Amino acid sequence: MNKADVIEKFRQRTDAPSRAAAARSVEAFIDIIVGAVAAGGEVRIGRLGVFDRSYHKATARRNPNTNEVIDVPGNWVMRFRPAKDVKAAVNK
Repeated sequence: MNKADVIEKFRQRTDAPSRAAAARSVEAFIDIIVGAVAAGGEVRIGRLGVFDRSYHKATARRNPNTNEVIDVPGNWVMRFRPAKDVKAAVNK
């Protein structure tokens, strides 16, 4: 399922007046989650899970072809931890 499919399902489930209105709603939902997590917060959605961020520390890796050491900088990554109901539904 891609974003267009999600928008269409959202339009059908919510009786949105148009596809454009449904698309604006889905975009707003995504923007809210990304904005909150980027600001260092977390988003908890009941029955779905928690969106937050985690820091991956800097590491040194080795290129197997040249044996050269490459420094990989640390960075923040977005993380999703599913709720118990989601885990159960996926593992049916």
